[in-house]
Amino acid sequence: MFKFEYPIILWLLLLIPIGILCFVIFQNKKKKDLNKIIDINLQKTVLPLLSFGKQRLKFTLLCLAFFFIVLASANPEVASSTGKKDRKGCDIIICLDISNSMLANDLTPDRLSRAKLSINQLITQLQGDRIGIVVFAGSSFTFLPLTSDYATAKMFVDVIDTKLVENQGTNISEALDLASNAFRQENVSNHSRAIVLISDGEENQDKAIDLAGDISKKGIIINCIGIGSKEGSKIPINNGNGFQYKKDKEGNIVITHLNEQTLKSIAKVGGGEYIQANNASLGLDNILKSLSKMDKKQYEAMAFREYTTVFYLFAIIGLLLLIIEFFVYNSKNKFINRKLFFGKE
Repeated sequence: MFKFEYPIILWLLLLIPIGILCFVIFQNKKKKDLNKIIDINLQKTVLPLLSFGKQRLKFTLLCLAFFFIVLASANPEVASSTGKKDRKGCDIIICLDISNSMLANDLTPDRLSRAKLSINQLITQLQGDRIGIVVFAGSSFTFLPLTSDYATAKMFVDVIDTKLVENQGTNISEALDLASNAFRQENVSNHSRAIVLISDGEENQDKAIDLAGDISKKGIIINCIGIGSKEGSKIPINNGNGFQYKKDKEGNIVITHLNEQTLKSIAKVGGGEYIQANNASLGLDNILKSLSKMDKKQYEAMAFREYTTVFYLFAIIGLLLLIIEFFVYNSKNKFINRKLFFGKE
């Protein structure tokens, strides 16, 4: 199998057809201008060494050299071995609240940014566990299916934003239900499973606690992290003309409070822990300690491949083409081009 480590660099190859188009236009203009000055039948007599063919050859060599150098820069890799690994670990799905209330800055810099930072720190500490992410506000969706690819998981976490869900609100029950179904879809009922709910707890419905009890009966532990302050905080909203604080229908500034009672109840019936986040710690370290005590089942991870870089092959070809281009003359040469490059067009 063949792949590029930095495929985005391959976009530079679009410069080749652009360059060819510019070269053709320039050379045609040059020929027309020359024909206006000197009659076509006299050109071979007046300019015996003129060779548009040599100019095309030099340009072709440059294009080819550029092509191979771009390929080398993208670091082409060839699969050197394949196999499968058996891993031991538990499956964790994080339900992350991305409603507008998570933009409140009672945690630094704001609730959502603080949560994302801590999730990435958690991922760094995982060993053999699989992680998935469900994001929710007024509705929910699986943002990242269960995976043991921690680098990819971090990339997904980095792009999480409140704009991912248009329907605002805090529908915790739908998020828990979606997370529970994600375990079932992955056919991992024999694995140790846990849900980590990160929210300010401002649930719009009262189904979450009952649903948490049903999920717990399936052997899934639910841990909750309350993010925010009991005193509450304003919600900054970017309306396109700068930041303003969210207001209700009467024009009053909305204050978002941490609803600990709901989250504590969910954690209690879910067989897990409740932790209140603060600026010093979000509480995921304590959750990780709790997860580490779970019975970690063995499962077969996805097939893996090891790759060997072969960029130097493309770099050598590109360099050789540049050397050849350097020794090709723009015009005909009696002594060199005729012997080495057959000076006839």
